Amino acid sequence: MIGLKVSEEKESLIFPRKEIKVMISAEVTPSYSVVKSDLAKKFSVPEENIRIKKVEGRFGAREFNVTAFIYKTKSDLDKIEVKTKQEKEAEKKATEEMKANESKSEGSE
Repeated sequence: MIGLKVSEEKESLIFPRKEIKVMISAEVTPSYSVVKSDLAKKFSVPEENIRIKKVEGRFGAREFNVTAFIYKTKSDLDKIEVKTKQEKEAEKKATEEMKANESKSEGSE
């Protein structure tokens, strides 16, 4: 990232999180993972406590507006945020692989 400027930061009264809006200057649209890692460094929090809501830019502009929520703990994020379809599928795949590995290890004994 070239530039990261916080345009708005407020503490939510309802949920245990910070709601932030950031302006990012970059040549290409930044990916969610890059934005998440930069925000984690800037605010000194673990990446798993951050949920990126939106990365938007205008055609031809090199500035992007990012809306994100920074939760106090990972459990707060899990309780409040609805998981995306990709996250659910990734968890399901991980549990299936774990079960398959356990059944293989039991069969070899």
